[in-house]
Amino acid sequence: MKKSILIFTGLVKIDKNLVGTAVIYRQIAEIFQRQGYKVKMVVPELSFDNNLGVEYYQYQDKNNRLLIKQADAVIFGAYPPTAPLLEAYRQKKIIATYLWSIAPIGSLEFKDYKSPAEQAKLHCFITASYNLSLLLSDKIFCRDEGVRKLVLGSLISLGRVNLDNYQKDSGLHNLVEAAPFGVDSQKLPKIKGGYWQKYAGIKPGDFILVWNGGIWNWNDGETLVRAMFLLKKYRIKLVFQGFKHPEPGQKSSVEAEKTLALAERLHLINKNIFFIDDWVPYNERYHFLGNSDAGIVCSPDIPEANLFFKTRVYDYLWAELPVILGDCEAFAPLIKTHSLGLIAKTGVSSDWAKQILLLSRDINLRQQIRKNIKKYKQTISWNKTLSPVQAFAMHPAAAADRLVANNHLAEASIRLSLDIISSF
Repeated sequence: MKKSILIFTGLVKIDKNLVGTAVIYRQIAEIFQRQGYKVKMVVPELSFDNNLGVEYYQYQDKNNRLLIKQADAVIFGAYPPTAPLLEAYRQKKIIATYLWSIAPIGSLEFKDYKSPAEQAKLHCFITASYNLSLLLSDKIFCRDEGVRKLVLGSLISLGRVNLDNYQKDSGLHNLVEAAPFGVDSQKLPKIKGGYWQKYAGIKPGDFILVWNGGIWNWNDGETLVRAMFLLKKYRIKLVFQGFKHPEPGQKSSVEAEKTLALAERLHLINKNIFFIDDWVPYNERYHFLGNSDAGIVCSPDIPEANLFFKTRVYDYLWAELPVILGDCEAFAPLIKTHSLGLIAKTGVSSDWAKQILLLSRDINLRQQIRKNIKKYKQTISWNKTLSPVQAFAMHPAAAADRLVANNHLAEASIRLSLDIISSF
């Protein structure tokens, strides 16, 4: 009988848009398919755009239990649904977690709640769910070595860095391992059309900066708008591609509304800055990226920026676009070391304007950066970055401390997490 893997995407939809981290579930599914698994995916909403050969199921408690029973292993993401996680543990299934984010850090920026008490309660629940996923997982994947060290710190406090796991592997890679995001290795497609064919304020020859994807609460669109005000006399255009979330009814973030309002006050909209609501389907994103001259994203100096690589930067590198990034970003040292773009001072709009102007004026610099990116991206293809996931797919195994019953600290941590979750 064919082996079966079950993937819970939590709140992340899998459709033609593949917003942000949704792409990782597609990559994991393909890895297990290549290893001969039947892949089943539990999603919040069914989509009819399925070209992966995956069996999709909508989240439903009764059906979840049956699907877990049929699976050889179960995979969860950064915000795991707790009921299936516990069910998989009770059924003694092998559990893997891919931490595309550290959920308690991400939830610090959930600013859309009117009541601080509501936000605090949700943050407590998310922290307990995160701890529970670390406690119950046989294998944990995270996005880079820096985040791996952070996760190891959590595992120490929860009782998972113990003699059983250490004696099986003194490096603890059997328990937690870096498996970064990557880029597609296929040849770049041909570009169709151009911005200037759709937007009257953009002309052939303009230097186009693209902000690919939404403006979230952990971004800093306002500093970039102020930089564009300083550059308003130049033929430089900033395009926020995918300004509104593709989910119908999803409200814009607080930061998105502030960014839009500032651009309106400075009279930059449809002159120097363009907010394009339409979210580009994942397989069509290159038609916009390929029509741009540089990729950009701006963030405040907060843990979310300091610790996590922005997913959209991988898209910029895939499209061989020079990247402009703040010096607080986790990706900044790699951009600087490999000369993949320019680094601006966090929160200093004049320095952002300086870096943008430099890149727009220096054609030779842009060409050299593109050459550097072309070389660098060969080292971050999906098949290389996710090789730890492939190794796990070949030989999934229970963690060493799952086989013993005397880990009192971990048992206490599980009880505490469950008490918090049950009170939510």
